[in-house]
Amino acid sequence: MKVTFIGHVSKDFNIIGGRKEISPGGGVYYGAFVARSLGADVKVITKLKLEDVPIFKEMENFGIEVVWIESDNTTTMENIYPSENPDERISRMVERAGPFLKDDLKELEGVVHVSPLWRGEFPESLFEVVREKVRVLSVDAQGFLRDINEDGSIVYKDWKKKDILSTFDVLKLDISEARVMAGESDPKKALRKLHMFGVKEIVLTSSEGIYLSKYYEVSFSTFGSWSMEGRTGRGDTAIAAYLVLREKIQNSRKLTQEVARITTLKMQRKGPYRG
Repeated sequence: MKVTFIGHVSKDFNIIGGRKEISPGGGVYYGAFVARSLGADVKVITKLKLEDVPIFKEMENFGIEVVWIESDNTTTMENIYPSENPDERISRMVERAGPFLKDDLKELEGVVHVSPLWRGEFPESLFEVVREKVRVLSVDAQGFLRDINEDGSIVYKDWKKKDILSTFDVLKLDISEARVMAGESDPKKALRKLHMFGVKEIVLTSSEGIYLSKYYEVSFSTFGSWSMEGRTGRGDTAIAAYLVLREKIQNSRKLTQEVARITTLKMQRKGPYRG
């Protein structure tokens, strides 16, 4: 099985409990490790300042194929967790790599997950290019809801082109993003509204657990405790596990449980899930 992740890697400055940590990040970074650990053939297409490649070199060491596309900058994020609620996160963009272009997406096949970090990183016109090449198209809502102000602060705004959602096979988002898109704080109500836009499958995460299409839910607490240090990459772990396992586990309840189990294990420690 081939899974390709498209999106910027990120130099993350995570501030948790007043402590500042610097680590490699980005949805494609966290997701790629999960898919590879579950046996998939994994490729990452990303953009960054080439002198920063060593920061993310661990992906290649783990057996992940990476296409490094040169940019003037590397996307750099500051994430502040002001409380013990993992759904409360204040993010600020420090620097941005350049947007993706059609020429960056030449060789695509199988399952593709588009995971941008900010609106404009992956122009919506490129979905037509990707859709005609792949079997399964999965998209992270985050990169189409995050607007960047001049000071780098991030404002979440609704996805204006919701009609495009029907062209996706899978949509990934968290409860904060669901509130913006569906106007609902209740995960099940949010799922119902999002399905009305034509989304076929949805992976939604919150501090409580995992919610999948058709309203299956499993609490993270079922599989043990987790730490705030392990919060970054929660949704990226869930979607990557889902994309690989949805073709191996046909029972929706069992699938949800396994995705929740893997995500819980990831959240017990910082860094990506490696099996």
